[in-house]
Amino acid sequence: MTAPVAAEALLAASAPDHASVTLSVPEACARASAYAPPLIGTDIVTVAQGTGRTLAEPVVALVATPPFTQSAMDGYAVAACGGLAVGNRVQVVGRIPAGGRGGKIAPGQAIRLFTGAPIPEGADAVVMQEHVDRDGDIIVLRRPIRTGDNIRIKGEDVQPLEILLQAGERLDARHLALAAAQGIGTLKVRTRPRVAVISTGGELRQAGDALESSAIYDSNRPMLLALIEQSGLVSIDGGWVPDQPEMIADRLLCMAERADLIVTSGGASLGEEDHALEALERAGGSGETLKIALKPGKPAVVGRVGSAAYLGLPGNPVSSLVCWLLLGRTMACSLEGREPPRRLGFPLPSKSAFARRAGRTEFVPVKLEEGHDGLGVEILGRGGSARLQPLAEADGLAEIAAESDGIRPGDLVLFHPLRGGFAI
Repeated sequence: MTAPVAAEALLAASAPDHASVTLSVPEACARASAYAPPLIGTDIVTVAQGTGRTLAEPVVALVATPPFTQSAMDGYAVAACGGLAVGNRVQVVGRIPAGGRGGKIAPGQAIRLFTGAPIPEGADAVVMQEHVDRDGDIIVLRRPIRTGDNIRIKGEDVQPLEILLQAGERLDARHLALAAAQGIGTLKVRTRPRVAVISTGGELRQAGDALESSAIYDSNRPMLLALIEQSGLVSIDGGWVPDQPEMIADRLLCMAERADLIVTSGGASLGEEDHALEALERAGGSGETLKIALKPGKPAVVGRVGSAAYLGLPGNPVSSLVCWLLLGRTMACSLEGREPPRRLGFPLPSKSAFARRAGRTEFVPVKLEEGHDGLGVEILGRGGSARLQPLAEADGLAEIAAESDGIRPGDLVLFHPLRGGFAI
């Protein structure tokens, strides 16, 4: 459920004609997210179920971490009293395993202990076991030791009542470990957005159908549903409808009762057979066509229908993928009440030339190549927005800045990995 907002009226009143104004990628993302106000629902999940969920409230420390002063190494607790020199002899008078109870020592004495064991009373340093020679109950230092060496002080990592995680944080294994270390068993998280995907186009056929000469199989819907699942969202298969505005409108109305975000592929441009915006309006929704300085993926439609946000993607597969990664994920993040993912591409030199005209940010499939001059990327030809094979072979996408008039070998491009999850 979306928080009560006058999003449609506000956007309609303030929006320029974006079908005639070319927007940068950040401008288009900001425009799209305005149609996706945060959902108000929350869930309670166990820490083990928290992966990929978004925190609805801060996580506050309940206890100090570490909860007691402890050894950072396997070794011997000693009373350094400022420092002990190489050759000093110390008598071992006890042993403490991890989970054991602390003892007590005096100067000239040591207790054998292990990583995580409590520091005994009177000790102020731990000598690593590799840095002593032991003969019976006597250890001889092979390296000097100072007060505080190899000791973790109670609360040096976390103090009670400290805010550990902020609301809006998308949880992964690191955050869950931090919560578990506090003895926290459940977390309050925001409801996961439900995203419905509808394919449009009279030329589309489904797997198993006969393929006549003018038809193609639908690859966009399976791809988008997989991307949605990878993003930790709830996917809804909205099926296929032909390029008929009234039929698309009916499907939009149906999905608006089940989804928080509806995504269609195909019909997002301004041609005679492009009906995304018309269908949205027939369904009682409102929106706009965005002309984006982006290749592939120049046109997209954003809006609302019923209580759902709407995103109309281009029909070409690579265009559809890139627009989802940039616009769709931004809208989904907005629904979850969190910041959109940072574009984490890192610069790598191109090992090939790529001719292009300046004016649009471009994403092209690339493979990582290790050479005598280090790691770089090989551009996989001019794949085109309808070609899936180069995308399947790629390790990632190279982002070429809008102002670039071409890439020469050695020029830096931003590499965004595809394997293991997109980073753009």
